[in-house]
Amino acid sequence: MLIPKKPNAKNAPIIPAPVILDPDKFRIDLTNDNVTQQVCITIQDKTILTYGSLLVITGKPKARKTTFLHAFLAAGILKDSVWSIRVTLTDQQPEICLIDTEQSYYDLFQSLKRFAAIVRRPLRDIPNFSVYTARAGDVADICALIDQILINNPRIGLIAIDGLLDLVNDINDVRESKAAITFIKKICDKHNVAVMGILHQNKGTNFSLGHLGAFASRFAQSELSITKSDEDNTSTLQSVYLRSADNISDITIDFDEARNVYDVVGNIHKPTKFIDPDIINQIFAGKVALTYKDLIQQTIIFTGETRYHVEKKLIPVWYAENLIHKVGNFIQVRRTF
Repeated sequence: MLIPKKPNAKNAPIIPAPVILDPDKFRIDLTNDNVTQQVCITIQDKTILTYGSLLVITGKPKARKTTFLHAFLAAGILKDSVWSIRVTLTDQQPEICLIDTEQSYYDLFQSLKRFAAIVRRPLRDIPNFSVYTARAGDVADICALIDQILINNPRIGLIAIDGLLDLVNDINDVRESKAAITFIKKICDKHNVAVMGILHQNKGTNFSLGHLGAFASRFAQSELSITKSDEDNTSTLQSVYLRSADNISDITIDFDEARNVYDVVGNIHKPTKFIDPDIINQIFAGKVALTYKDLIQQTIIFTGETRYHVEKKLIPVWYAENLIHKVGNFIQVRRTF
C-alpha cells in the first residue's frame, strides 16, 4: 500500500548510489623494487620535472614569466642547456606543446616572434613544436581541448599551459580549484605527460593566487618563483619547493641590448664605457655613499646619458659587475679603483 504524499511535504534527499571500486587497481606492488622515473626537466643538474608530474611557475604581472617559459621550451627544442635549464624528451614522446589561454592572437604572435629569436629559426620549421590558443574558450572548453590535443597526439611529452587560472571560473572556489588540479592529475597519468603551468601571485605576497594556487602548490613536483627587481630591472628565478631535489641557485636575467635577447646577467655583453672606473669615481666624488636619486642625477651629469639609459643600462651593469651595492637606503662603491 502506497502512502500518499502530503501537500507541501519536503522531498527526501537523494542518496547517490555507492561507487564500487576494485581496490586491487590501486594497490602498490611492494615486490617491485625497480621503480624508476623519466626525468624531463633539470636545472643545474637537479630534477625539476618528470613525466607524469606538474611544474608550477609563479610570478607577479610583468615579472617575465613567459620569458622564462620560453627558455624552458627552447631548451627542449635546441636539445641544449639554456640558462642551466635542460629538457630531455623521450623517443616515444619527443614533442612540445604550448597552450596559451590569456593573450590575444596578435600579442601571442608577437611573443612567438621573440621565442623564434631564441631558437634561431622560424617556428614553422620546428617539427616537434605546436601552439594552440584557448583564450576564447570557457573552463570546460579549455579542459576538453587540452585532453583532446593529447589524445590526438600521443607523442607530446611536455605541455605548457599559460596560464592555469583559466581552468577555473573562481580561483577561490574550493571545488573548482580541486577539480582543476584533479584534471591536471588525470592528464598526467592518462597521457604520461610532463606539465608546466603558469600562475600569477598575490599582489601583497609571493604566494600563488587563491585556492587554485594552494592546490597546485600541494600537487606540484616543483614550484619556481620569478621576481622582478625594481632596482635594476632584472628578473630572478628561484626555487620555492622541489620535491625531488635541493634548492637551485638563483638565475637572474636581464635584456642584452647588444644581442637583442634576454640572457643570464653574467653572460650579457657590457661595453667598456659602462664600467669606466674614472666615471664612477667622479660620480661619487669621494663620498662614501649616495642615495639612489643622487646617483642617477650625478650619473646623468658625468655621462651625458638620458635618465632612461642611466636607470635601465648603466646602473644595472654596475650592480651586475659588483661595482656598487645597496646598503640600507644608500648606494656604495664596492671596489676601490
